[in-house]
Amino acid sequence: MNTFLIILAVALIVWIIGTLLVIRGIEEPSYTLIEKRDGYTIRAYSGYIVAEVEVEGDMRTALSSGFRQLAGYIFGGNTSKTSIKMTVPVMDTQKSSESIAMTAPVMDTVSSSGKHIVAFTLPSKYTLESLPKPDNANIRFRKVAPSQRAILQYTWYATESRVAAKKQLLTELLVRDGFKMHSDMISAQYNPPLSFPLLRRNEVMVEIE
Repeated sequence: MNTFLIILAVALIVWIIGTLLVIRGIEEPSYTLIEKRDGYTIRAYSGYIVAEVEVEGDMRTALSSGFRQLAGYIFGGNTSKTSIKMTVPVMDTQKSSESIAMTAPVMDTVSSSGKHIVAFTLPSKYTLESLPKPDNANIRFRKVAPSQRAILQYTWYATESRVAAKKQLLTELLVRDGFKMHSDMISAQYNPPLSFPLLRRNEVMVEIE
């Protein structure tokens, strides 16, 4: 029994350490913390670029499909039209796939048609002009303007029912404090699927006045 508990404890420690290490150093959109409120925070975000796809289905199905398509793009499913420094030497090519660094979070909003828009933020070194062209025609790029957002952060798994509940809670908190919302609610997830539940970082966010 003691051996089993030791193995279980070691596995738990490895899981926790792995969760912390895998997200260390991952770039996310730049922001400044403006204010901590009762139940949420307010951040001022700099502008950034997202790659996004519009997919049908429930939240879980849409996120899975959207993630696969966007991951395919950043892991080489693209045609680069710029010089790419692989390692050595520096190679100038007209048709070469380019691996793009992973960022966080993965964002999900629901469009007016009821479809899910799944988006990856792209590394800050890119501009709309310098991004490699995706092989997948469903992927589009969009520049997100600087904005002020209300953020409600939570842990554990971001299931569809929990996301809906957190969106409703944030809405109620903003109404309580007299803020006006200027965008649709965004669900943001920062961790890979197999991360330790209590260390997962999830957020719902909305642009406010």
